[in-house]
Amino acid sequence: MGSPAQFLKALTQGIPLSPLPENKGRNPQLPHAPIRKVPLSSSEIELAIKNSLRYFPSSLHGKLEPEFRQELRDYGHIYMYRFTPGFNLSAYPIECFPGKILEANAIMMMVLNNLDPAVAQYPQELVTYGDNGQVLSNWAQVDNIFN
Repeated sequence: MGSPAQFLKALTQGIPLSPLPENKGRNPQLPHAPIRKVPLSSSEIELAIKNSLRYFPSSLHGKLEPEFRQELRDYGHIYMYRFTPGFNLSAYPIECFPGKILEANAIMMMVLNNLDPAVAQYPQELVTYGDNGQVLSNWAQVDNIFN
């Protein structure tokens, strides 16, 4: 992506829903968090799926539900890989951020700094350090921070 302004504008467009971005899954060029082997009961699985779908209109649930269920089964967590930005995240000088409040720009800058592949331990799983120190739980939450 070109300039910092173009990059930040892309982030502030919200969760890309129309059309849905292609699900490219895990990026093989990035390090990935260990698979979580936490046994969940059937009701816990259903609750995790329900909680993940709350970020999206019900018209998309039929498409996203099987995908999120598969991520939970394969990785022990729902990261929403489909919504990983197609460009590397990186912190920019605070004056480049689009927010009208300095504190909001500072929060966005800190999130991006922690998710920069040069900084994060497992950037696609939103882990900054220590195998489980996540900035946020999934990519929909990242999109919500910037809107």
